[in-house]
Amino acid sequence: MQMVKRIIGGFFLFVILLWLLAPKQELYYLLEKSLKKSNIIISNETIKDTWIGLKIDNADIYVSGAKVATNRELNFIFLFLYAKLSLNDLEIDKSLHSVAPKKLDNLTATYSILNPLNILLKGDGSVGEIEGSVALKDRKIEILFPKPKDLATVKKFLKKDIKRGWYYEKTY
Repeated sequence: MQMVKRIIGGFFLFVILLWLLAPKQELYYLLEKSLKKSNIIISNETIKDTWIGLKIDNADIYVSGAKVATNRELNFIFLFLYAKLSLNDLEIDKSLHSVAPKKLDNLTATYSILNPLNILLKGDGSVGEIEGSVALKDRKIEILFPKPKDLATVKKFLKKDIKRGWYYEKTY
């Protein structure tokens, strides 16, 4: 019985060490390669490998060759049963200020095995607080604005409900 415990413990220790010491930058490059197929390019970034994820600083985001945004800091933490993506200080390009929020101070997307069919969104920016979810099975995005500030630029994309207030809903 002791031998079985040691073998199982050794296996789990091996898997954890393999995960901590794995080159996570390669996963990022794989993500960049898949985004490139959709004409989304991330450039000028500085990538730092951390123990449990990646930290990406000063990234410029281009869609179909046009600069869309600049992100000061992006943290990506991924464990076996949990993943968290945090964007800090995302500035939308001035050419898009008439159809998009000017700035997102922070935005966090969280995926957990406890709720495997949804990705939860939370953040705040020039439009106020943001809460939402991405339903993976239903292929539906829903973003709520519980404390709106300046919705003038995005109001044409939003719907209003008495209970939920302003919200954005889209299927993909």
